[in-house]
Amino acid sequence: MSSKRIVAIFWGVVAILILIVCLTSIYRVEEGEQALVLTFGELTDVNDDAGLYWHIPIAQNVKKQSTSNKYTFEYGYRTTSTATTSQGATYVDDFNESIMLTSDLNIVSVEAIYQVIVSDASLFFYEVDEPFETLQFAFETVIRRNVQNTSLDDALVNKKVISDKVKADFSEMLLNYNMGVKVDHVEIQNIEVPSDVKHAYEDVINAQNEEQRKTDEAEKYYYQVVPQAEASAYKMIEDAEAQKAETIASAEGDVAVFNAIYEKYKLDPEITRTRLFIETIEKIMQNADHKYVIENSGDGTIKFLPIGGEE
Repeated sequence: MSSKRIVAIFWGVVAILILIVCLTSIYRVEEGEQALVLTFGELTDVNDDAGLYWHIPIAQNVKKQSTSNKYTFEYGYRTTSTATTSQGATYVDDFNESIMLTSDLNIVSVEAIYQVIVSDASLFFYEVDEPFETLQFAFETVIRRNVQNTSLDDALVNKKVISDKVKADFSEMLLNYNMGVKVDHVEIQNIEVPSDVKHAYEDVINAQNEEQRKTDEAEKYYYQVVPQAEASAYKMIEDAEAQKAETIASAEGDVAVFNAIYEKYKLDPEITRTRLFIETIEKIMQNADHKYVIENSGDGTIKFLPIGGEE
């Protein structure tokens, strides 16, 4: 084989190798995607605009991450099989996560899902150790805190309110962590009393209902008796006030009569005494059914004279 042919083959191989290197060093970034360029394992560049980019083969590699796809996580349960056309999905409870205490110290089981979007892949993968575990720990902290600040009755009927509060607190926590993650959705799917304590809880509910019934009966009795008692008391007070006014008026009248008599008495005591005596005898005699006059004449005989009525 001639030397020229060998040289031609050599340069041909070189050209093929260069072509292969060029082709393998070019990569595309799609819309809604970030490309992390790692040089010997260290993050050296981030490309998040759609287009073609080049990197050094062998020395560099590229890690792509979607910034539009949603990561869905389950809390308090796990899906063991997805739904098919012939059967529904199956789940298993994770009581280590789901069991919580409410503000009034009742035990509940909480199941929830949350969805996040990686908005900055460099922060998510290279600024936080174990980012997915950190997400789960952060969510657990927030949901437990919110349930522990809620009474049992509110927790059972206000799942939407709690979900919204958890989402807001979770978003704030991840922002403080600087994880490069945005919370897209939080939904508490179920809050219930565990079956092991449900009977005891039902007994408590029955006792509370009985207490409320007794309270309602007491209030009903109160609103029946108290107004009547108040009305009776008011009438007694009014009667007493009337009697007081009548007594005072009568006493004032008696005083006025007495003063008038006294004035006449001062002018002529003897005549006044005689008149009072006669008036008193008249009042007494008016109410007597039998009237008698007895006179001692001084001669040893007693004169007896019936006046009106029969003996």
